[in-house]
This record gives sequence, structure tokens and C-alpha cells, in this order.
Amino acid sequence: MLLLVLLIVPLIGIFIISSRSFATADSHLNEVKTIGLTTSIVNLLISIVIWVLFDFSTNQFQFVQECYESKLFSIYLGVDGISIYFVLLTTIIMPIALLSNWASITDNVKAYVIIVLLLETLLLAVFLVLDIFLFYVFFESILPPLFILIGLFGSQNKVRASLYLFLYTFLPLPHA
Repeated sequence: MLLLVLLIVPLIGIFIISSRSFATADSHLNEVKTIGLTTSIVNLLISIVIWVLFDFSTNQFQFVQECYESKLFSIYLGVDGISIYFVLLTTIIMPIALLSNWASITDNVKAYVIIVLLLETLLLAVFLVLDIFLFYVFFESILPPLFILIGLFGSQNKVRASLYLFLYTFLPLPHA
């Protein structure tokens, strides 16, 4: 249940930010950033609880749960000894990313926070799914928000950097 909560919390933050209308521009900036930061800190606390409850003496997947079953595939979530550190690292980096851009992002703040929370959800999904097909789907679904994040909020040559990201991830490299 904890792993599903870990995936749902950023989506709840996205829903709250996208559904609210803000009165003034200043309250808009601070309130959106505060909601995003609070959401990512709650996710960090949940991942710390998972890390504390994790049994490092076994090499089996833990906190395994089946979320959905259809005829084609089932969504199984779980965490092992390697992915627990990636989950923890992701949830540590997201509040740092929001705090480090607290004063520098002043335009399209709502879009920035939504994209960061969406990236957090997709990254956590990559590290939590136990199916190789869904791993691939979530891994590739990280690229469009990352492309938009670099293209909209990057520094110098942001369009060029986002184009390079697209080309390097889209085109196959020649074999040596």
C-alpha cells in the first residue's frame, strides 16, 4: 500500500495545483510553490518510512502489491535492495530541485511545479514496477516532460539543449 501511496501523492499535488484558481500573481507564485514543495516533502517522508521498514537481510522484492489485473498485463509494484536507494534518491532530489529554483522561476510557475511533480511520479514508477514492459513505458514517458522542462526553463541555449536531448534519445547511435 505504501508504494501505491508513493505514486499517488504527487498526482494529488498536480490535481490540487491544476484545479485551483489563484487570486493574485504573488499569492499564485508562493502558493503553487508551497503546494509542490509540501507534496514532495510528504513523498520524501513516505519513502523514508519505506526505507526504515525495508528488510535488508533478504534479497527478495518487498512491499509487493498487485494494483491492476487485465488480460494483457498486470501492474505489480515492489522494491528491492537496489531500487530502494533510487526511490530514496528521487524523493530527496525533488524537494531540492523545487527549493533551488524557488526565486529563479517566476514565469509559468504552475507549469514548472506540475512538470516536476509529474517527473517525480514517472521516476518512482520506473523504480517500482516489476514488469519489463511497464518499466520501458514509464522510462520512455519521462522524456517528454523532461524535454519540455529543459525547453521552457533551461538557461542559455535551452532550445538547442532540448533538441539535443530529443535527438540523442530518439535516434539510434551507429555501431562502432
